Amino acid sequence: MLFNSFQYILLFLPVVVITLIAVRRLAGARAAQLFVLLVSVVFYGWFRSSFLWYLGGSIVANWFLARRIASAEGPSRKRWLQLGLVANVGFLSTFKYINFLARTLPFAHGREHLIPDLESPLGLSFFTLTQVMYLVDCYESVLPASTLFDHATFVSFFPYVISGPLARAKRMIHQFGNFGGTDGRPTESVSRGLFLFSMGLFKKAVFAQTFSQIADFGFNSVQHRSALEAAVFSGAYMFQIYFDFSGYSDMAIGTAEMLGITIPPNFDAPLRSVSLIEFWQRWHISLSGFITTYLYTPMLRGLGRVSLAKSMLATLLAMAIAGLWHGPSWTFVVFGLLHGAGLALNSLWRRKSGVRLPRALSWLLTILYVDVAFVFFRSATLWDALRLLCDLVSWHHPLGAANLVQMRANFSWPIFGPPLLFGLLAAFIGKSSEARAREFRPHWKTALLCGLGFAISALFLNSEITASFIYFKF
Repeated sequence: MLFNSFQYILLFLPVVVITLIAVRRLAGARAAQLFVLLVSVVFYGWFRSSFLWYLGGSIVANWFLARRIASAEGPSRKRWLQLGLVANVGFLSTFKYINFLARTLPFAHGREHLIPDLESPLGLSFFTLTQVMYLVDCYESVLPASTLFDHATFVSFFPYVISGPLARAKRMIHQFGNFGGTDGRPTESVSRGLFLFSMGLFKKAVFAQTFSQIADFGFNSVQHRSALEAAVFSGAYMFQIYFDFSGYSDMAIGTAEMLGITIPPNFDAPLRSVSLIEFWQRWHISLSGFITTYLYTPMLRGLGRVSLAKSMLATLLAMAIAGLWHGPSWTFVVFGLLHGAGLALNSLWRRKSGVRLPRALSWLLTILYVDVAFVFFRSATLWDALRLLCDLVSWHHPLGAANLVQMRANFSWPIFGPPLLFGLLAAFIGKSSEARAREFRPHWKTALLCGLGFAISALFLNSEITASFIYFKF
């Protein structure tokens, strides 16, 4: 059941919100939490009921490990944490990386799969990292080990279990008493959540799907591209993935808000960044937090005395791992390495150069670098990515537009032209959806804007271009 499906928007979500408010008023906070847990199980099992065994097994195993960590003392405490980390990484690798790693070994060269490919459970990367953070936080006494009821609710919470944002237990579990509203009048939180959800739906259904028409054509159907066309196709994908994932995040956060739970924002207008460091402070903020706290910092500590060179190395390794987390492909590894190298060089420039570039030039260099990295993220193989990058700098017929002319046959400008224009403006101008949600106050103007957004989104959802979210496959 996708967030951008009519069955979720018109049936599942309204029924859940209304029933939750009623349960809270009639039976109290714990009953409301139990209802959310049951609904989350139904939501996750809707995609494939057999996946519930993996999710449930992961929840129980990590709850047990957290209890062991909390009760142990001395060296055994660290051993329980190490066991938990190995178990979670092994669980994730079994489904996503075992054949990828096997094929990189010398003796496996040229052979078929050594192990049958297993279908990865939905949300595996997200709910596994969520529990890795939980175990580390329990080990460092950031929070006490929770009950199985609270842990199951935290991990399986349906707004983020499939594709995030990554949540930390210390920010979530203490809010479980708010399910259904604490004051008996949850109108404002429901209104704010609905407002943010409508903006996210509009991003996905209108903006992301419009840019995908151009990106998919350029990456899937074109063999030879001029420099102009390569720039258009790569840029279209950058905007597509931004609106797709930030739209999903808005819908997830908005859904949680309707239920009485606050999830920290995951995007903050990242395409306006004037450095790569700033970009990762604004892009996929929950993943950036994981990389900094649970990858980069432990690596840097493990390298001994801190230095700029060691910091740069830790950055490169952490981002390479983060790239591989997206999937078992060298294209994702290169994506991570590019961002790791860019962040390291960005830090070096800030500390050693003493030169401050004009803001416009800094923004241009940042957006071009991000665009190039996303070419690897989108391409099926390294060769495909390198071909497009070669097209970007090709001087042979650089302004050719034959493919763009051909694309017009399947691209209706009266329908898709306005979303292209307004999407570009929304990415660079005006308040972000997160800022608008923070300033939200129930008013007839916001209600009108929300209703208009739903109506336009419905027109696009009722067409053949509706698709799943990009991050569902991770």
